[in-house]
Amino acid sequence: MPSISVRYQDLCSLLGKTIEIERLCERLSMLGIEAEAKGEEIKLEIAHNRPDLLSCEGVARALQGFLRIKTGLPKYKIRTSKITVEVEPSVEAVRPFIVAGVVKKVKMTDDIVASMMQVQEKLHASLGRKRDKASIGIYDLKTIAPKVIYTTTAPEGIRFLPLDFNRELTPAEILREHPKGIEYGWLLQGLPRFPLLIDEKGTVLSLPPIINSEDTRVTEKTDSLFIDVTGHDERTVNQVLNIIMTGLGERGFGLETVAIKYPKRWATTPDLRPRKLNLGVRNTNKTIGIEISPKQIAKLAMAMRYGVERVGKDSLKLLVPPYRCDIMHEIDIIEDIAIGYGYDNLKPTLPKVLTIGERAPIEKISGKARRVLTGLNFMEVMTYTLTNPKTNFDLMRRKGEAVEIANPISEEYTILRDSLIPSLLSVMRENRRNPLPQKIFEIGDVVLLDEESETGARNVRRAAAAVTGEGLGFTYMKAAAESLLRELGKQWEVRPSSHPSFIEGRVAEFRLRDKKIGAVGEIHPEVIVNFELENPVAVFEIDLE
Repeated sequence: MPSISVRYQDLCSLLGKTIEIERLCERLSMLGIEAEAKGEEIKLEIAHNRPDLLSCEGVARALQGFLRIKTGLPKYKIRTSKITVEVEPSVEAVRPFIVAGVVKKVKMTDDIVASMMQVQEKLHASLGRKRDKASIGIYDLKTIAPKVIYTTTAPEGIRFLPLDFNRELTPAEILREHPKGIEYGWLLQGLPRFPLLIDEKGTVLSLPPIINSEDTRVTEKTDSLFIDVTGHDERTVNQVLNIIMTGLGERGFGLETVAIKYPKRWATTPDLRPRKLNLGVRNTNKTIGIEISPKQIAKLAMAMRYGVERVGKDSLKLLVPPYRCDIMHEIDIIEDIAIGYGYDNLKPTLPKVLTIGERAPIEKISGKARRVLTGLNFMEVMTYTLTNPKTNFDLMRRKGEAVEIANPISEEYTILRDSLIPSLLSVMRENRRNPLPQKIFEIGDVVLLDEESETGARNVRRAAAAVTGEGLGFTYMKAAAESLLRELGKQWEVRPSSHPSFIEGRVAEFRLRDKKIGAVGEIHPEVIVNFELENPVAVFEIDLE
């Protein structure tokens, strides 16, 4: 869970009310935020699905409703600025999307600077996927001409003075020499041209997603801001901008839109219009286990900062705030209604069945497999069951079909995985700069197409492990897999096999009563390159069903 720190006095100032720090922490915990007071600072652990709470302003806004200080849909007055951003066609193949906004009447106090830096860092790491899907730039508006151009430059092209550096560099030199270039250079590595934000007078704003220019630095004298978000996913960049702009709006600053001119269309950002969603009364009461009226549900929704457009006998029409990018379905609103009602107010009831619960057999087997692999010095990882065809099939040099998601919200998660191995290789890719050897495993579900199943698919629990490092090859992994099978009481036989993801002659399958239950082998060099790894990798995967 991401964590942030807020100053107690700043939080109370935004709340418009002074509340004892102990009571404040207690109320925050009821909102699902773990809070720990350390002197005048409060450390907060924020749920991954609530990026709008990654700032003091966002936390205060949610608390205002929960404490009934200010309820209903937050309203932000937004004007039209004179700033335009022209997007050149060359960025489409590099980093195609940009959104922007203007903030006026800014007072740069220490609390505001700390909050802006913190939310920028946390959004980069979470929604921005380490600046890949979205990266943020914040500039002093007075240093920028009204027309901004989003273009590209050759790696050895334009020279400018990057933030916190003592001399001008080309983009390629920034990737080699600047600390931020070294850290995030992988995002641009190998591209023939790099994205560049520049105004009509030739002033460089930034080299997205790496570093801003020193010429546009925000200082204590700054009283107006230009904010941009660039990235590969238009939905994400809009969500990030909405969170930042509405947070600054909570400070009472003036918000203004920016016109974005794409080669074939226009856009105006940020779009702070609320979304409309219906909420069923019966479903809300049944899911939470309560019995309250539509008017009471409406009051709870307002306490959670929703707007209420209509209250009917069977349903309500709610307005979802523009910063709540986590709200995708009615059940998400029901969860908020439960929080507003108060989990401590729910009355426990005994189930209407008399049974004695115990762990399911597959969980017992999974637990035993977990202990065995941990005993063999493997480190457990947990990854998503959702993935995409590129990771699941293309990068693995194989073809196949998988269970598809009917309405995916992201290109990253469009299918359900049918193997754990791509997930393990993805983890190794993220840790490729860490020391060797690396030994990881996962116990998790894969989903296989099955025409005989009622749903057309079935879940299968598997154990998989991957190793990389000197002396950790086929023989080592075969021995580890056989140790696992032996501890699970399996009688198996090993047969040579062939698989496009493995090196020919370095792969075998495990069989139990003439049925394939797993495989072990060394990953094909092409797959290793596809996952941006540099060393040989050996893996095994075994069914635990």
